[in-house]
Amino acid sequence: MTSIMAGPVPTSDATLINSKGRYASGPTSPLAVISVVKGQIYRFRLVSVSCDSSFVFSVDGHTMTIIEADEINVQPLIADSI
Repeated sequence: MTSIMAGPVPTSDATLINSKGRYASGPTSPLAVISVVKGQIYRFRLVSVSCDSSFVFSVDGHTMTIIEADEINVQPLIADSI
């Protein structure tokens, strides 16, 4: 049996947040900025439609409480990145 793929497996060099992002060798474009108010609680829904599952998401200087994974409520878990 022979593989239909030839050469190295492609790797991701781009990402989007709220439809804004950049990619290698592409134009410098504005990145997404989410304004927040101190003391408020915010819920972010992260969706990965990529074939590369090695993304890391974090918010500089803050922790997050994970409350759901793949549409399943989970025991809350505090993390600095996912």
